[in-house]
Amino acid sequence: MKTFGSGWTGNVYLDTDVILALLKVDDWLASQVDPATLAEPKTSVATAIEVQYVMEDEWNRDRLSTVHDAIVDEGVDLVPLTTDMMDEAGSLRRSYGRINVFDGVHLGAAKAYNEPIVSTDTLYPEIDGVNHIDPRDL
Repeated sequence: MKTFGSGWTGNVYLDTDVILALLKVDDWLASQVDPATLAEPKTSVATAIEVQYVMEDEWNRDRLSTVHDAIVDEGVDLVPLTTDMMDEAGSLRRSYGRINVFDGVHLGAAKAYNEPIVSTDTLYPEIDGVNHIDPRDL
């Protein structure tokens, strides 16, 4: 198994910024993200929803409505949300006022899977119990 610059050698959960880097040709992070170098990368269905929300003014309806397929086509497993993930998300949101709904869900999913979250979000390293990897360190 590949060892990353961060020292991590296992599976990972990908945050929305990493997924956008895969889906947008002109994304600032695109040249630094390759799911083929990751062990079983995954993200949740919440990411597909968030991408549609974020890109609503830039992408046409057809592209938006097939985001979930595009994520899978990039070699990323799209996992359902579970009660455990939502419980973790709720706990994190109650403890950290700066965590928004989507951040809470992503962090909750990563915690439920006991996997690091791959993201450029600068808030994540400040969250206790969250293993964070910056994709630029992969």
